[in-house]
Amino acid sequence: MTRHWPLHPPPCEGEALTSWLNRLAEVYGMSVEELVRHGLAPPGLDRPDHLTSVLDLDPPAGLLAALAERTGVPLDQLRHMTIGGWVPWLLDTLDTEPAPGAAFDTYVHQESVLLTAKERPRRHVPGWRAWLPTDPKRGPLRRACPTCQSPAAGTFGFALVSQLPLTLSCPQHGCRLEPAFGGLGGFVAWEKQAVRTRSAPAAVVVMDALTHQALGTGVVLLPRRSVHVGVWFRMLRSLIDELSTPVSALRTRSRRSVQRIWHTAGHPVRAGIVGPWRPYEALPWDRQQALLEAAATAVHLIEVGEVSAHGSMAPLLTPEPDRHVHDGTPPTPRQRDAWQEVREEMNKAIALAQQDPVAARQLVTGLSALTRREATFQRIRKDLIALGIADDHLPRTLEEQRGRPMSA
Repeated sequence: MTRHWPLHPPPCEGEALTSWLNRLAEVYGMSVEELVRHGLAPPGLDRPDHLTSVLDLDPPAGLLAALAERTGVPLDQLRHMTIGGWVPWLLDTLDTEPAPGAAFDTYVHQESVLLTAKERPRRHVPGWRAWLPTDPKRGPLRRACPTCQSPAAGTFGFALVSQLPLTLSCPQHGCRLEPAFGGLGGFVAWEKQAVRTRSAPAAVVVMDALTHQALGTGVVLLPRRSVHVGVWFRMLRSLIDELSTPVSALRTRSRRSVQRIWHTAGHPVRAGIVGPWRPYEALPWDRQQALLEAAATAVHLIEVGEVSAHGSMAPLLTPEPDRHVHDGTPPTPRQRDAWQEVREEMNKAIALAQQDPVAARQLVTGLSALTRREATFQRIRKDLIALGIADDHLPRTLEEQRGRPMSA
């Protein structure tokens, strides 16, 4: 029977698995390696130490299952604390690509944002995985928010997304994430002395908010419509690739747009990269940071209409254009029906004659004005009586009708 650990602080929102394991280990006075070996491995079987190096990437399924049993945290939640839990949204797969270079081509070149498909040079990048360092010896980024890491806030380590070159700012405080030293999931110290809180550019905060929205809800609300989290990450990665394209290879219109984006972002074109092209994942962090700022600037300039984008995904970043809505065709006026009007007036006259003797005599006078025959007059009189007009309201003969005043 599996025993639950008596103490297990819950994971924070967005926290990396190693960060949470580090906090769990501290509760019991252990290292993460010792916690994994003695607390999560089956009896009599030690976990190799090297497994701890991939805990945030793709930990063994058995380890996650054991951790769920010990803490009561759902297995799906634990899985989403690792990069492998975001396959196929953040990246297509962690497995070997089916053909060398296929992963990069599918993820980055399937769509475009700023540039047309013809302007984008095709790249062959075998062994590539989105957002992950191309050098296997290169460890994850270690960045943290100075406000979140303050003693008053209570240090919790590192968020999963802060270990990837995806965002630049803290979603809670809007300040820049600063480089830090850390052990396995635990914050140790800042890389620079006297680290202070620095506000991130407004465009960066907006773009990072969309990324956190994608990770938190699975969808991103763009100006034109909502898109799936997978669409957002591929759009962002395609935009970064376009901004790293040498401007000499672009048409005049696109070259001016790219140059304006870099100028507005406050960085040299291509983040100052001179020489052969390298994928974003192979660049040092300072270059990646500049590219992320340029991407955020591009998203803002496209949305406000100051930069024209011509890629297949560009319309998603622009508001729905105002369209004139026709008032519609007015209804055709009903054609006048003279006979219907006569019938309606006659019905009114008959209804009045049924109650008023004077109105009855006026009615019979009008109907018999042109007749000279007594038989015709009697037929008219008979018809009016049949319609409910009292007999004594009507003259009895044509002669009486003509000789008797109507006002009598």
